[in-house]
Amino acid sequence: MTNERYLIVSYFLCAALSIALGLLVVLYLRRPFADVANAAPGKSLPSMLKRLFPCGFVLPALLGFVSVSYQSCDRTTYKEIVESRGYLIEKNQEQISSILLYILAAVIFWNLIALLLLRFSREGRDGYKTRQLNE
Repeated sequence: MTNERYLIVSYFLCAALSIALGLLVVLYLRRPFADVANAAPGKSLPSMLKRLFPCGFVLPALLGFVSVSYQSCDRTTYKEIVESRGYLIEKNQEQISSILLYILAAVIFWNLIALLLLRFSREGRDGYKTRQLNE
């Protein structure tokens, strides 16, 4: 396989990997987040959060994928980029690392959303008020 063909194949494989990882995280966290979202105040907020949840992982994974540039200080042309297989492998590893970092950031973001939902949910406030009255 030539370096040019390797570049094309690995680029699309990394793109597919980013989407797959984003979807795997969504599938793993979907039910627990739905339980938390149901505690949110209002009627439309829980359904809106549940609809946004998959996008909140697939889009960051794709952003992590496209955030890596093949151009660098010493490699600016396509010919210079394709000439070294080691450089292409290094960029693939950088893409995968970036995908995982962006997914981690998305997990932290959605955890903060869940914490805020639980903090300001009706059940949480009512339970807190009930404890205060009983003391």
